[in-house]
Amino acid sequence: GGVENHIWSLAFHLLRLGHKVIVITHAYKCADNEYSDEDDTTIRQKSKRSGVRYLPGGLKVYYCPFLPMVDEDCMPTFTVSFPLLRWIFIREAIDIVHSHQATSTLANEAVTYAAEMGLGSIYTDHSLFGFD
Repeated sequence: GGVENHIWSLAFHLLRLGHKVIVITHAYKCADNEYSDEDDTTIRQKSKRSGVRYLPGGLKVYYCPFLPMVDEDCMPTFTVSFPLLRWIFIREAIDIVHSHQATSTLANEAVTYAAEMGLGSIYTDHSLFGFD
């Protein structure tokens, strides 16, 4: 989607300028991979994007095991996600947390934790709602 492309583009250009950039998101279930072997037997592989992955250009992405609900937003907790996000912030020596999307509970929790840990934070709202 648009937010994901914006984050990837921003991260790519910051990496190109020499900054360290990581992305933190929740784990995703991916579409199953189906193919047929030489005997025309259909083989289905389950796929899930979780753990840590590196994208081209050196972008490190943490796919955290948080429960997504409606529209791929995580269930709000304000307690369960703190230990893992704190560990990532410390391990990666994070200085600034940049969150995106007003409806993302993970993003809102991340900037709240950043404030509690004395880290800088930036918020970008991609959600354009009507002003009627």
